[in-house]
Amino acid sequence: MKERKLSLVIGAICVAVLVLWFSGILPKQFAKSAAERYMNEQLYGEFYDAEYVEYSPAHDSYFVYFSGGPNPSGEMGTTRHIGVYYRFFPFFVWYDSMYPG
Repeated sequence: MKERKLSLVIGAICVAVLVLWFSGILPKQFAKSAAERYMNEQLYGEFYDAEYVEYSPAHDSYFVYFSGGPNPSGEMGTTRHIGVYYRFFPFFVWYDSMYPG
C-alpha cells in the first residue's frame, strides 16, 4: 500500500513538472536565472535589475529585459536586453544589447 502511494506521489510530481515545463513557466524562470548569472559576470552588471522575460518565436529564444544600470559613458538608467537560447532548454546566452556584434 505504501509503495502504491509513493508511486502515485512521484507520478503526480512528474506530471506537474512536465505541465509547468511545457507551459513555459519553468523555462522562463531558467532563462531569467541564466541572464542574471551572465549579467553578474559583466562589468557593472550588478547595477541592473531584471524587469521581465518574454519569448520571441521569431528567434526561438527568450529575451530578458534589464534596467537601471550605466551605459558605456557612465550614465545610469539605461536598459539592456539579453537573449537566451533555446525555447525548452534556455541556458545559453547568445545576445547582449550592449555588445551586439
